[in-house]
Amino acid sequence: MHVSDATFVVTDTETTGTKAEENRVIEVGAVKVEDGEIVDRFQQLVNPQRSIPGRITQLTGITTGMVFDAPTIDEVLPGYLDVLGDGILTAHNLSFDKGFLDAELARMGKDPLPNETLCTVRLARRLLPGLDSKGLSRLVQFYDISVDGRHRALGDAEATGHVLARLLSQLAFEHEIDTVEDLLAFQHRRYQKVRKVPNHLKTIREEQLPEAPDAPGVYVFKNSSGIPLYIGKAKQLSDRLRSHFTAVESKAARKRKMLQKVRTVDWETTGTELEAILRESRLIKTEKPRYNRAQRRYYNRPFIRLDTTHEYPTISWSRTLADDGAEYYGPVRNTERAEMVVDIASRFFRLRECEDERLHLGQRCLYADMDRCTAPCENEDPEAYAEAVGRVRAFLTGQDRSVLHRLRERMQQASEDLDFEKAAEFRDILEQLETILDKQRLMAAPVRQHNAALVHRTDAMDGTDVLFVRFGRFVDAVSCAFPPSTEDRATLREGVDTHFDDASPPSDLSRRATDEIRLLSHWTYAHRDELSVLRRADDQPAAAFADDILNEVADPVKA
Repeated sequence: MHVSDATFVVTDTETTGTKAEENRVIEVGAVKVEDGEIVDRFQQLVNPQRSIPGRITQLTGITTGMVFDAPTIDEVLPGYLDVLGDGILTAHNLSFDKGFLDAELARMGKDPLPNETLCTVRLARRLLPGLDSKGLSRLVQFYDISVDGRHRALGDAEATGHVLARLLSQLAFEHEIDTVEDLLAFQHRRYQKVRKVPNHLKTIREEQLPEAPDAPGVYVFKNSSGIPLYIGKAKQLSDRLRSHFTAVESKAARKRKMLQKVRTVDWETTGTELEAILRESRLIKTEKPRYNRAQRRYYNRPFIRLDTTHEYPTISWSRTLADDGAEYYGPVRNTERAEMVVDIASRFFRLRECEDERLHLGQRCLYADMDRCTAPCENEDPEAYAEAVGRVRAFLTGQDRSVLHRLRERMQQASEDLDFEKAAEFRDILEQLETILDKQRLMAAPVRQHNAALVHRTDAMDGTDVLFVRFGRFVDAVSCAFPPSTEDRATLREGVDTHFDDASPPSDLSRRATDEIRLLSHWTYAHRDELSVLRRADDQPAAAFADDILNEVADPVKA
């Protein structure tokens, strides 16, 4: 008989304990499943003719009072047996539920249930060896199944019915099992005879993955037509690719579905992990693979804009990096955070918020009355205002963190005043602002003036990567041994001469360029404990900058 033609009666019992010969059934629930659909349900509380232990009530919610007027098991079982008929008795941990049903039948002087039986725990153990637990709760979570009434008989029976459908689908795909006879036999197979892998996965594992290099890079999963399904990046391609094709059965449903379609794996190596991240982003936006959810399009992240073209600069935010003489810092995650930074800078450093026209008219505004502005319209003190701008610049580069201290004081005061809602607001602002300032401290310059070498070393590295950042963007990387060889030194000096010339910042930055600035900022922050950032001053000769980098690379204390 084909599996789709079979009837499965998925059953669950709630009991007063765990021993069938001593304890009693207090509830029976069942769902009849045909061709993957639930076509009938059965649920009935049972009077066990004894009190229900507290631990059982705590687990199931069933009390002695609830079953006091319920029918006894000899009145309930005939109705259940009508639903069961000659269907396949199915349960999660079948021996428990069948054991209780058979014990109750024996007390009635009847024979045990004669039906064919199927245990979903047995199936799960053979099909999902990589899953940490085969309990019903874990399987419901793994398959993302939503069922009401868990830990009651009908709710657990419905959950098991949905799990059964997923397991049958996996059996058909991975083991080509589509008959009831093969299904029932499969649950009793020895584990070493179960691990049959689909041919296409076996081919990838045996023929393609062994060729993957131990290097950073980008990989592409393709279907039989050569169409990219997924693009990813890796610090070490060999390890990352093996992780995709190991314990496939324990992965999320979307990933399993993708791996069913993968036929070839292509890759390209890069010099560093950062280059792999940037390359991955470009490829995803070009190819738009079906199974990539993130980075499919460019997002205009906001930048903090300090307009220094005026005698009395202003602070705001912008989604574009215009060539307008202003200083741009960031990017930050979203407009909410951009507005928060601008508001805090305006409040604490009292920069003007009025338009140029109003300033020139000398008209005092509301912000001056609120003491949120130094009122240059009246005071006309460019030097004092320039000092405030300098503090803002230090704030935006993460150097001046006095604002954090003052916010903590306000949070503490709100807490002491029992205004916990206000204290929570300050706490949230502090957490967001600290992250922003930590990122900016690593850059410590406006985007267009961010010229630096990032010296990256980890415990696992034999040497050091030196990543060149010019005008806020990653431009090249040089890998050096420790200590750096003569060839390493020459290559590094050549890189500095090539990339740190006297060129001017680009007049316009494309969406791809601003996206790569964001990725660089994120990567730098994520690896902040492994990095030394050497910034090149505007007037520093390239040779002197190269010497600073080489001294850092060759430092035995930091290696």
